[in-house]
Parts: sequence; structure tokens; C-alpha cells
Amino acid sequence: MSDQPVEKPTEAAPADSKAEPVPEKVEKKTETAKEQDGAKKEELNEVEEKEEAGKQAQPVEDVRKIVDTNDPDHPIRRRIREAFEPFDPDRNNTCDEREIRYIMRYLGAYPTEEDVSKVIIKQIKEDEEIRVRYDRFEEFMLEVIKDNRYPPDDYETLMQAFKVLDADGKGLIDEQVMVEALTSNAYAFHENEVQDFLRDVPKDPRTGKIEYEKYVNTLIGDH
Repeated sequence: MSDQPVEKPTEAAPADSKAEPVPEKVEKKTETAKEQDGAKKEELNEVEEKEEAGKQAQPVEDVRKIVDTNDPDHPIRRRIREAFEPFDPDRNNTCDEREIRYIMRYLGAYPTEEDVSKVIIKQIKEDEEIRVRYDRFEEFMLEVIKDNRYPPDDYETLMQAFKVLDADGKGLIDEQVMVEALTSNAYAFHENEVQDFLRDVPKDPRTGKIEYEKYVNTLIGDH
């Protein structure tokens, strides 16, 4: 046997031995970095909140800035002018206040009689004025068109109104019956409106009667 001493194997450190403590300077640097990150996040949050608040605080853009009021040939202004002119026979840029509902319906807005008499007329006509001035009406209608105010009734309401005139329940209404209905009640249509309606409304090619469901679908689809 050899007389050389046998080296003892190095013992591994116990698994549960504690790791060496992190130097105090490193801990302070880590804490400082975390604080800086937290401060940056707070700043970013504040910036985002201010930006969002700014967006919400911005006023809705005036429709007169969207439509160039210095351009008389702008499509929207031209459309309003064309609807107004038939009710201004003297060409003095005014119309009777009773005609406003007809003009608005021609432009795709359907206010009630109460809306017209109690709200709209007061907005567009001064008390001392006898007739409605075009410039005031145009300004009002630009806002109405932009905001899509006074849309037509919903599908079911319109269909029920037409079905009252459909005696046979076949989805067809005689033209004369429709004309009488449009001109004989408190919400009577103007003669020009009736003619426009009869010209544009879908009709059954075989009988010539009005196919009101197709008309309602078109009317609702436009809005």
C-alpha cells in the first residue's frame, strides 16, 4: 500500500446555505432605478390623461367650417337653395313660415308639427319678422343635415301607416287613395311634394299601384 495520504473530496455547500448578501450600493441603485421607472410611468400616464382630456374638451367643429359658406355652388348649399326657391316666388330670399315643413321634408328631414311650430320657427325667425329669411334657414339646415336630425319614423311605424290604406292587404295602394291621404289631413303635403312622391315611388308594372314596402325600404335606407 502507498504511504501517500488520500485527499478528502471537497464537500459541497449545503443546499440551504444563504446566498451572499447584495452589497448596499447595488441595492440602492436598484431602488433608484425602480423609482425612476415609476416616475416615468406616472409622467406618461399624466400626459396621456391630458391628451385625452384635450380631445374631449375640443368643441364639435362648426358645420359652417365644414361647408364653405363663401361658395354658393357647394353641393349642400345648392341643394338647400333648390328646395327653398319654389317657395320664394317673389325671389326676395324669404318664405312663409308655414312652408318650412315642406322644404325640410324635401331635404330629408321629418320634424313633427310641434317641432316646427314650437322649436324650429323660433330658431329661424325673429318675432318681428313676417317671413323666414333664407340665410337663417340655410344656417339652420346645414346643422340639421350634418347632425342627421329629424329622421323618418322607423320601419314598423311607416309600414303600419301605409297598411291602413292597403284595403286588400296585397302590399299595393291605389294612387288616388294615396293622393287623398297625403292632402286631406293636418299634415297635408304640398302639391309639389305629392308630385315628387308620385314620380319617385315604386309602382307595380302590371297594376300601376304603389308598392309601398319598396318605398319604405328606400326611405329608411337613405338614413
